[in-house]
Amino acid sequence: MSSISTTLSASHARSNFYTILEEVANKLKRFTITRRGEPQAVMMHPDEVASWEETMDILADKELVNQILMSEIERKRGKVISEKKLLKRLGISSKELK
Repeated sequence: MSSISTTLSASHARSNFYTILEEVANKLKRFTITRRGEPQAVMMHPDEVASWEETMDILADKELVNQILMSEIERKRGKVISEKKLLKRLGISSKELK
């Protein structure tokens, strides 16, 4: 089985579990498992789940979202400094970052 649909019945998922697991682990694919035609679960790589959780945590923090939006407005207005100037202001050498 070289290519698996991203939406699978539970019985198809069960009989191809290890192939699906390999595709999730190695190709970062995501699969929706259905039962009687209705989505029941999603199988995805743990890194992808962690990324979604982090995004949801950020979006749940209104203060952080406002800071991000303000940063984007400042960036669009050209209120940015170079990495070199930032490091100098912070007293960090570029060698310390490596």
